[in-house]
Parts: sequence; structure tokens; C-alpha cells
Amino acid sequence: VSVEARVEDRWECQERINQIDSVLFRLGQELDRMEKLSSQIKKEMERKEREGSRHRIKLQEIAEQLRRSKDLRAAKEAYFEEKQHQLSECEKELEKSKEKHSAIKADYRIVEEEQKGLQNQLQRLRAYLAEATERLEKIDGEIQEAREKQFSYEEEKKHVALLVEDLREDLEMAAARVQSAERDRQELQTSVKELENKLDQARKELSDLKETISRAKMEGSEIQIRMNSLADMAREKYGVDLPGLYQGLLMEQFSEAELRQEIEQKKQLKQKLGEVNLAAIKEHEALKERHEFIKTQREDLIASIESLREAIRKINKTSLEKFQETFRQVDEKLKTVFPILFNGGTAGLKLTDESRPLESGVLVEVQPPGKKLSHMGLLSGGEKALVAMALLFSIYLIKPSPFCLLDEVDAPLDEANIDRFNELLKEIKKSSQIILVTHNRKTMEIADRLYGVTMEEAGISKIVSVDIERVKTETQQEAPSAC
Repeated sequence: VSVEARVEDRWECQERINQIDSVLFRLGQELDRMEKLSSQIKKEMERKEREGSRHRIKLQEIAEQLRRSKDLRAAKEAYFEEKQHQLSECEKELEKSKEKHSAIKADYRIVEEEQKGLQNQLQRLRAYLAEATERLEKIDGEIQEAREKQFSYEEEKKHVALLVEDLREDLEMAAARVQSAERDRQELQTSVKELENKLDQARKELSDLKETISRAKMEGSEIQIRMNSLADMAREKYGVDLPGLYQGLLMEQFSEAELRQEIEQKKQLKQKLGEVNLAAIKEHEALKERHEFIKTQREDLIASIESLREAIRKINKTSLEKFQETFRQVDEKLKTVFPILFNGGTAGLKLTDESRPLESGVLVEVQPPGKKLSHMGLLSGGEKALVAMALLFSIYLIKPSPFCLLDEVDAPLDEANIDRFNELLKEIKKSSQIILVTHNRKTMEIADRLYGVTMEEAGISKIVSVDIERVKTETQQEAPSAC
């Protein structure tokens, strides 16, 4: 017996049961009316004894009718219990048929998926065959083109052979001229080598002279530096101007003995003065080099600081422009999304310090339908959740991603807010694919495909999927056939 026949029998049984219930209801009313009539008759019998016999006969008839009605009611109840038992058996068979039907549908889905896989493989093979055919045609064309080129090359080869014969004679004549030129070149090369040897020798002598001159200049420079340093040292420590003294000592009457005696006296005076710090010049040069290095580092640091400041100014300018543009877009989206979730009302964003946008906080001002303008801190818990949801989706809708993952976002919402939340999801669905974790049936109704996790056996989870769109299509197709 098919499932449709079982369902039809069930509806027929249900209609019979309803008819029996109506008959029993009418009989019950009739019984109540008869009982009321019997009590009235009893009262009339007490008042009218002369009509008692006629009333007794009528009462007996009524009692007989009542008995027949009770017998009929008992028979109807027995029939109803029998049909109820048959109905329960039909329901059990219907459940078994549904289980078989679901198993058959699951097997059908598996077969359908396998068929889709085979179709995809067949399409790939067809595409590969078409591509291979095209490649073969292309190869044939290339072979034909190569044959044509081979023929033209053979013709050209014959022509080139004739040219080679002509050129061979010219080559022999040119070879003779080359041999003569080669002899001239070798003689010229020999003379050039002799000139190069003489030039190298002259260059070597010139190099030696330059080296001698440079050494002499270096020694002169060292002597001049030492003289200058001695003059500076004498001027700083002893207050003696050696150049002036040297000019004064250039006298006509020169006595070496007196000069040596004076030098000895000055040496003794020098010994009395103590040791001289001969490393002072090197220390001064080291300190000077250190000063130059630190000065260079300071200039580099100043330039780096100025560069960083310029970069910070550019970053702040770009950040301000990006922030203001994003702030404006979020504010516009919030004005669109908020009325969808609240079924009216207005909302907007406001900076706490408009003079410094990058350092300012952001205030969300909302006005639900029928309420005054306020901020989120004055709203109820459900309203706060809706406002936060509106703000997040406003930010998301500025640049939607291909996928949107939501994990029980509709959990704190009531039935009325669920409907408005679903309307918002339908808008987001136009630009993104939504993956939603939910336990709400209304939210499940707008989904295209459902995935559920069941545990038919202890410790073994199973994923069950339902294609809502395909089920709707099959239901629409089955509806006309059932009619």
C-alpha cells in the first residue's frame, strides 16, 4: 500500500470519526432532553394522577427509546474504538513508510551526487578531447607550413650554391691579398713592439722620478709640520716667537760656543719646568675627530627627526581623510540599517571632540520609534544588542566580503526582532554568502541549505544536510500532481 493511499484512508477514518462524534453529541443532547422531559412527567404524574396511565405508557416508550439510544451509543463507541485502533496501526505504518521514504531519498541524493560527478568528469573528458582535436589540427597546419618552408629552403639552397661558387673565386683572390697584408702587419707589429718597449722604459723612469719627488715633498711637508708644531709649542709654552728669533739670530758675527752654552742653559731651564705632554697633539686630533663625528651624528639625527615628523604629518593627514570618509559612510549605512532592525526610527554617529577627530571618541545617537533621542547607555539590553548589530552590519556593508560568518547572533532577539533581523540578512545576502549558526526556526526558514549534527548512535555524530530550495521545488511540482 502506497503512502498516499494510507494518508487517504487516514483522512476517511478521521471523517467517519467526526461523523460519529456528531451523532454521539446529538444523542447526548437527546438523552439530556429526555431526562428533563422524564422529570417533568414525574412532577405532572404527582399532580395529575388521573392521567398517570397514559403518561406511564408514554414514559415506557421514552424509556425504550432511551435504551435503544444507549445501545446505539455503545455500538457507536465500540465502532469508534475499532477505528481508533485501525488509525493507530495506519499511523505506525505511515511512520515506517516515511522512514523508508527518507532512506530512499538519501540513497537518491547519493546517486544524484555520483551522477553529477560522472557528468563533470564526462565534461572534462569532452573538453580534453576538443582541446586535443584542436591541437592535432594545429600540428597538421604546422606540418604543412614546414613542408612549404622546406621546399622554399631547397630552392634557396640551390641559389646559394651558385652564389658560393662565385664567392669562392673572390675568396681565393681576397686570401692572396690578406696574406700580403698579413706580412705587412707582422712587420708593423714588430716595429710597434720595439716602440712600446722604449715607451715602457720611459714610463718606468718617469714613475721613479715622480716617486722620488713625492717622497721629497712628503719629507718637506713633515719637516714643515714639525717646524710649525715646534714653533706653536714654543709660542704657547715659552712665549717665544721662533720665526722672529730665527730672523734675529741671523747675525753676521755668529759664535757656536756661545750658542751651545745658551742651548745648555735653556735645556736646564726646560728640565726645571718638567716633562712636556707630547701626546697633546694626538689627543687634540682625536677629540677634534670625535667632535666632528658627534656633530655629523647630530645633523643626521636632526634630519631623521624632521623626516619622521614629515612622515607623521603625512600619515595623520591620510588617516584623517580615511577616517572622515569611513565615518561618513558608516553614518550613512547606519541610517539605512537602523530602520530595518527597529521598524523605523533614526540613528547616527557623532564625534565627542570634532576639533580632533583622530583622538576623539565616537558617540552613537539613536531614536527608536516612539522614543526620544538618546545614546546607547540609556537603552535596554535588547535594544543595545540591536543597535550594536546595526553598527556592525553598517561597517560590514561598506565593503562586503564574499563570506559572512554569524554565530548565534539572533540568540538575544525576540520573535518580532527576529523577523526584522531576517529582512536585514536578505539585504546582506545580495552581496555576500552567509554562513549562520542558529537555533531559531524562523531564521532557518530563510536559509537555502541547512546542515544539522545528529547522534543516532551513542558517541557517533552524523551531519545531515537539507537543500531547502530543492525541497520547495519538489513540493511545488508534487502539488499539481496530487490535485
